Amino acid sequence: MITGSRYFIFYQRGKKKQSNSTRDGLNCQQYWNKVNGKANLLMVFKSKSDYIFGAYSPCKWKSANCGKNIEDNTISSFIFSQTHDQIYPLKQDSKQYAIHCNYNYGPIFGKGYDILINGNFTDGYSQLGQGYQFEKYKNGSNDPYLFGQDKPEIKECEIYELQFV
Repeated sequence: MITGSRYFIFYQRGKKKQSNSTRDGLNCQQYWNKVNGKANLLMVFKSKSDYIFGAYSPCKWKSANCGKNIEDNTISSFIFSQTHDQIYPLKQDSKQYAIHCNYNYGPIFGKGYDILINGNFTDGYSQLGQGYQFEKYKNGSNDPYLFGQDKPEIKECEIYELQFV
């Protein structure tokens, strides 16, 4: 059985936006204040283009100033696109790159990186297929597939800490 509680929300879907992203803390400092030391996080993002995507990893997010890859020995990490109705599991040979922790950035998933969201939650890129399975992989090129545009430009973010009982 999976139980979970809403761990961290910038905006609630379906409700009127009550404040702007700067005041709500849509930046790397606020992000790391909430996720540091936490594991089993499901992250859901909505881009400026209204694409909904996200990722899950059982790995513990550890704030690091130089950046550190965290390995997922369970191979249960995945990226998803609600917009495209797809799940992209972690590749077996990329388990040591499940997530990347660097306190100057937002969430980073995969080798190379499959998802990289900069500290301002506007800039970044996706090279889906580097460390997570994606049959339309563009061999190291940035791809707007997940975001619906070249940069993430996150306008909504919800993060859930899942508990398995």
